Amino acid sequence: MKLYEGMFLIDPIQASTHWDKSIEHLHGILKKAQAKIIQETKWAERRLAYDIKGQQRGTYYLVYFEAPPQKISQLKNDCQLSEYFLRTLFLSIERVPQAKESIPVTRSVKSGLAK
Repeated sequence: MKLYEGMFLIDPIQASTHWDKSIEHLHGILKKAQAKIIQETKWAERRLAYDIKGQQRGTYYLVYFEAPPQKISQLKNDCQLSEYFLRTLFLSIERVPQAKESIPVTRSVKSGLAK
C-alpha cells in the first residue's frame, strides 16, 4: 500500500444538487480500488481558469488515501468515466500534511516605477 493525495474537481451541478451522492460515488470508486481513506476535505467552489467539459466553475475535494500502486490506473479510468468529476489528480506522497502545515506562498510585488 502506498500513500496518495487525490484532488477531485466535482461538477458544480452535481455538487450543488447531489453533494452526498457525489461523495458516495467517490467513496465507491475508492473502495473498488481497495483504497483506505485517511483524510478528506471539501474545498470551496471556484471559478476555473478555463472551461472544463463546458463548466466555468467546480468544487474541489481533497482526499488522502492508501492504495495498492497497481490499482491507481483503474482508479484514474473510473474517475474519467464518471459524470461527477471534471478532473482528477493523483500524487504519490510520503506523509499526510498536518492541519497546521501550510505551503508558503511567495509573491514578488513591484511597487513604484523603475528609476
